[in-house]
Amino acid sequence: MKRLLAIGFSVVIVLTLAACGNNESHTTEIQAEEAAEDNSIEETNSEPETGSNAGNTKSGNVLIAYFSHTGNTKEVAELIAGHTGGDLAEIKRTEEYEDLNTEAEDEINEGARPEITVSVDNVSAYDTIFVGYPIWFDEAPAMIATFLESYDFDGKTIVPFCTSSSDTIDNSLHIFKELCPDAVIAEGLTANDTEDIEPWLNELGFGQR
Repeated sequence: MKRLLAIGFSVVIVLTLAACGNNESHTTEIQAEEAAEDNSIEETNSEPETGSNAGNTKSGNVLIAYFSHTGNTKEVAELIAGHTGGDLAEIKRTEEYEDLNTEAEDEINEGARPEITVSVDNVSAYDTIFVGYPIWFDEAPAMIATFLESYDFDGKTIVPFCTSSSDTIDNSLHIFKELCPDAVIAEGLTANDTEDIEPWLNELGFGQR
């Protein structure tokens, strides 16, 4: 009788241990599955963002500001506006010259800042500003200096262009560095040949829009 009880007790112990082993195995599998799911969520959340916010580049507005005495610079400004989709802004001297040659040369030599008007009110809202003018006495007219000093061009891109009967734009470019030291000054163009305009704009990264 004692032997039968011992055998029965042994059977109970074996069954109990087997049940515990199954429960531990099942618990371990669930924990593994939960850990795998957590890892999957973490990996998904750590992926870089894609879509409209990825790799965005700012596309700024373009303004073509110009002073034109005879209409030649105005024509070039209009061609640039056509290629870039930019807005036009005419710079004018508030008072007419009484003696153009004498007064204009004196203004340049003396560093004068004649009063001007500009046909747009929000020059500072543009990121890229083309600035056009005729070459007078191998320099930009004094109105261009007034224009450059009238606005904050820090961080903006300024693109000079000119028309001239003989001189190039080179000698006039110093005013941009002097008056707008914190602006980006792009390569200027002496636009006596309108065929040069489009290739120049393409080199600068502006094309037909």
